[in-house]
Amino acid sequence: MTFTEAVRSCLSQYAGFQGRAPRSEFWWFSLFTLLVDLAIMLVGGMLISGTIMNIQANGESVASWYAMTAPNWMMSLAHLALFLPTLAVTVRRLHDVGRSGWWILIVLVPLFGLLLLLFWWVQPSQREPNAYGPPLLPVR
Repeated sequence: MTFTEAVRSCLSQYAGFQGRAPRSEFWWFSLFTLLVDLAIMLVGGMLISGTIMNIQANGESVASWYAMTAPNWMMSLAHLALFLPTLAVTVRRLHDVGRSGWWILIVLVPLFGLLLLLFWWVQPSQREPNAYGPPLLPVR
């Protein structure tokens, strides 16, 4: 699965928790969310630096809290928009390795939970059909 196929698949199954997601789909969508975050930080930084330069050119003082929090509304909107697709692809990825989607709650256990999820995320897909459906990618 390519980058664009993975992003298209995850966004088209916006809140689809049934079925399976191959490893490539999960990691490509994770990269997409990281790139969205970086783009927002870059745009937010450019907007803030332009605002600060404009304010300083006018001789006004700059509130440091403003410089740190202004891009946060863009980041919050992006995280809100991507929350359900990210949760859905994570659950489908767990289905692909034969785990229930409820295992995502193990992340609430500090450190151990995230490490266990990471272990499952890097595992290859089950080659045979499981309770969540047939494998989506051909076996090599």
